Amino acid sequence: MKSIVIPEDELKRLERRFGPDVRRMGSWNSDGVFGYTCISLGAVERAAEAVGAPGLPEAVLRLQHAKEPVSAFLDLVEQCPDLVVKIKAAYSAASLVPPGRPSGPVRMAARAAGAASAA
Repeated sequence: MKSIVIPEDELKRLERRFGPDVRRMGSWNSDGVFGYTCISLGAVERAAEAVGAPGLPEAVLRLQHAKEPVSAFLDLVEQCPDLVVKIKAAYSAASLVPPGRPSGPVRMAARAAGAASAA
């Protein structure tokens, strides 16, 4: 799964604008000198669906192919501030799923298919 790497300086700017939730949108990494967060595009896609704003899912698709993904991501959250909270929720939900197990609609569909075949 692709992700967007947000450098610490940009993350601090986002934090001033949107609050501490930006630090919970993805995994934090640091080598002791340079820090950054990795935000899964899957979490961004799920967040866009949850927000339900017209045109937002298409904007996320364009984000995947952007030449400057960090800049495109920053523009996206500036245009839709609700996205930050929804990305945080999507990342948290995905982090709670044990490795190797599908999450969300995929898991529910698999469960329903298993129940149908057992009947």
